Amino acid sequence: MRLLRKSTVVIFVRHAATCPHFEDEAYPRCDCSKWLRWSRAGRQHRQASGTRSWRAAEEKAAQLQERLNAGESPATSAAVVQPTIATLAETFLMRKRSEGVTATTERKVKHHIKLFCEFMDARGRIFPADISVTDAVEFKASWSNWRSSVTRQKGQQNIRGFVKFICRSEHRDEILAAFGKIKATRADSDRLAPKPFTEDELKKLLAQVRVTFPDPVKAARLTALIHCMVSTGLVIRDTVQLEIDDIRGGRLSINRQKTGKSVTQRLDKDLHAELLAVINGNPKYVFWSGTNQPETAVGVWQADLRKLMDDAGVRIKGNLSHRFRDTFVDFSLGAGWSIDEIAAALGDTVTVVEKHYANLASKRMEDRLAKLPVRTW
Repeated sequence: MRLLRKSTVVIFVRHAATCPHFEDEAYPRCDCSKWLRWSRAGRQHRQASGTRSWRAAEEKAAQLQERLNAGESPATSAAVVQPTIATLAETFLMRKRSEGVTATTERKVKHHIKLFCEFMDARGRIFPADISVTDAVEFKASWSNWRSSVTRQKGQQNIRGFVKFICRSEHRDEILAAFGKIKATRADSDRLAPKPFTEDELKKLLAQVRVTFPDPVKAARLTALIHCMVSTGLVIRDTVQLEIDDIRGGRLSINRQKTGKSVTQRLDKDLHAELLAVINGNPKYVFWSGTNQPETAVGVWQADLRKLMDDAGVRIKGNLSHRFRDTFVDFSLGAGWSIDEIAAALGDTVTVVEKHYANLASKRMEDRLAKLPVRTW
């Protein structure tokens, strides 16, 4: 008969994020929740002591110790097998896939969760309840070599989602609070600021298409792609996956791939005719062949746009196809569109549009301001 190792009840503290002693789970004199921990048959168990007093927790621990020594298995702790962080990571990723996230999003989430699990495993944190505020703070500090604040913000968003999934109640709130916020750097803000093409740049870019891509079919399709994005503000993925049914009757009507929000616009009749003229034989899509993954198709078009912009001398590093969307907004503002109308056309909220385009600076904006009446004396 196998002998069971004696279980020893240990008191530990789940500190609030604001507690000055949050690094020491054995600190007895703060007003944070006291918990009991022990192991039995290779499984670790925890339960709340129901008190914030260390002395009262010691009494609870002594009572529990007597029960364990007598061979009892407290139902509150032994009834449920506690899943590990690693096991929950697999479940979390399975849920993400069931939500229909893109392959790119799934890959990024998987990468961030893997880093989190490896960090906690190296510290001996096997179960979610093992994670401390200090662990969260020091894990975040390890991101210092990530290339931009935007990358860190996206990573933190994914990791916070995982923490919400695996942690519960007060413990979850404490860990989430420990991550804090990430402020965008000036360099990132400048890089992400709207950079619409000027009319001269657009003409130069379009004139370069047949020079860079002499094949007439490819040139016509790339020109139509640019015309579509500049005229409608569609992001490149929505444009590449544009369906023939989406432009029936000269009206654009889609649900955005990223947000699921509806976009409805009236198309210029010449643009509508141009889009129908470049259909590549696929019975469903205007630009996409449908034979590869959407992300792959988008990557091919982006590579063509990158080369085209380089050849035309109008490329800004780190800002590629989104400049067409910026150009649409810039033009629409000049044409008298309201922010509400632009938000509806883009499939974004008014708040997002106002935030992103609040400081739009462009030649078109300068021209508009120059035409406004001024006070005379």
